[in-house]
Amino acid sequence: MSLLYRYVDQPFLLSKMSQLAREELLHFEQVVALMESRGVAYQHLTASRYAEGLRRHLRSNDPERLIDVLIIGALIEARSCERFACLIPYLDEELAKFYRTLVKSEGRHFEDYLLLARQQTQNSIDERIAFCSA
Repeated sequence: MSLLYRYVDQPFLLSKMSQLAREELLHFEQVVALMESRGVAYQHLTASRYAEGLRRHLRSNDPERLIDVLIIGALIEARSCERFACLIPYLDEELAKFYRTLVKSEGRHFEDYLLLARQQTQNSIDERIAFCSA
């Protein structure tokens, strides 16, 4: 919710982030349904060390902080794409089909995050992307 109050002057950012959140929730619901249909119990997982490590690099003031949040979001989506794509050859047809849709969505999310980050500054964000990816 803090996004709504802090960036009320950026309707495109709010709209894109809202779309992304809805799509991620849909994916979560789809995963829960698949797990249930396969008799797999849901277990809460803690946040990944990867994401936690990336968040340590967040700068403290906007617009730099927002740029970092968006770049980190992009990197997390890119990593999801890579991991899902690696798994597809080992999955049954139903799961492989689902994972292919996830790869496509996560790739789109990666692009959206970078687009939003680039809109926050007149400067290149390439150095910051390289820093956060290292």
